[in-house]
Amino acid sequence: MHQQKIKSFLAHFVLDHISIEYLRVSYNLTVEQLKLLQFIYHFTEKHKEGLSLNAIIFYRNYSKNHLLKLINQLYDFNWLTKKRDPLDQRRLIICLSAVQHEKIALMFEDFKSFLELKSKSIAYINQHTALPYYLNCHDQFESIEKVPFQDQLSLEELYILGLLIISNEPSTYKNIKAHLLKGVVTVSPIIKKLYAKGYINKSRSTEDERNIVLSVNEEKVDYIKSTISECYNSLETGIERL
Repeated sequence: MHQQKIKSFLAHFVLDHISIEYLRVSYNLTVEQLKLLQFIYHFTEKHKEGLSLNAIIFYRNYSKNHLLKLINQLYDFNWLTKKRDPLDQRRLIICLSAVQHEKIALMFEDFKSFLELKSKSIAYINQHTALPYYLNCHDQFESIEKVPFQDQLSLEELYILGLLIISNEPSTYKNIKAHLLKGVVTVSPIIKKLYAKGYINKSRSTEDERNIVLSVNEEKVDYIKSTISECYNSLETGIERL
């Protein structure tokens, strides 16, 4: 059971990180900006009118300064339009032009296709569930990151430890690096931290001394498995709300 949960945790972790990177590179968007755009898109489509900042704060619980920062960032990349309320020039109204509405719709469809393509190992994801499933997954990872684990293990550290555990045998530094997410997870500093905390052992390969062999400290295996299982249980609980 631990092994299956670890594999599922790793699959969801990878999906979250490659999706964050895809949004950044393809659309200059963060997940938070995507969620705000999704809300504005559906609200304006349903009500056929723009939103004031106060309305967004009421529905989405942002602080005004943070919301203004997000709005300005989206405005700079032409995702939305800002205008003054003609009845009260102090009020800022957020709306979408026809071009922006179409741009957002196309972005959603593209991102859904990306999620479907990259989540074939995860059950229950299809064209209709891909986006809400992923957003719930991302929210759960953010919540998990706030939980204080023993030794302050990060999700990136748990990811590497999980890879080492499911390999069932010592892995070389090169093999682990091949599994990591280029540009998102950097192996060297994480390996150093895990070694300093006593979670992994390092040695030279007997076949080729240029290769560094990594293995999990046996005394830490049970704790690592239970911690990753707890993370997966939290993740699963959030996803089941769909």
